[in-house]
Order: sequence, then C-alpha cells, then structure tokens
Amino acid sequence: MKFVLLILGYAAISAFGLATMKAAQRVQSVGYAAGFICYGVGFLVWLVILQRYPLSVAFPIAAGSLVIATQVLAFFLLKEAITLTHLLGVGLVVIGIGVVYANG
Repeated sequence: MKFVLLILGYAAISAFGLATMKAAQRVQSVGYAAGFICYGVGFLVWLVILQRYPLSVAFPIAAGSLVIATQVLAFFLLKEAITLTHLLGVGLVVIGIGVVYANG
C-alpha cells in the first residue's frame, strides 16, 4: 500500500508541476517557478521510490502513472482534447501497470 501511495504522490506532484509550467505565461513567472518546484518535489519522491523498490518494478509503474496523470491534468487544467486514441493508449498503460504490479 505504501508503494501505491508513493507512486500516486509522485505522479500527481510531477504531473501538476508539468501542467503548471506549461500553463505559465513566461519562464520567469511565479507560476512557472511553482511548477518547477512541484516537479522537483516529484523527483525527490522518485528518489525515495528508487531506494525502496526494485527498478524493474518501480520504473514502468511510475512512468505509466505519470503518463496517465499528465493526460488527466492536461484535460482538466489545460483544456487539452483527449481523443479516442489517447484513451486507448491510457487503457493499455493501465493494463501494463497491472501486469507489472501483479508480477512485481
């Protein structure tokens, strides 16, 4: 359960940082700096994950979770379109995460 919470935290914080940086008007803005800090915190969470869990399990699950979180936040925060192709890709990522998690 701790692993799942760390992965969810990593994905949420990192994706929020990415979306915030993307939404910022300029690189030299408070919004960009806040996004950069969030992304940095996500990196620190990633380091904790690396210390505690095998890379062969942690990386695919973390990367897949970040892909999903980025899609969700891009839709809700940035008003980007989510196509059927995006949904199919996210579905395949979810299946992949499930397979790796079940065998890890």
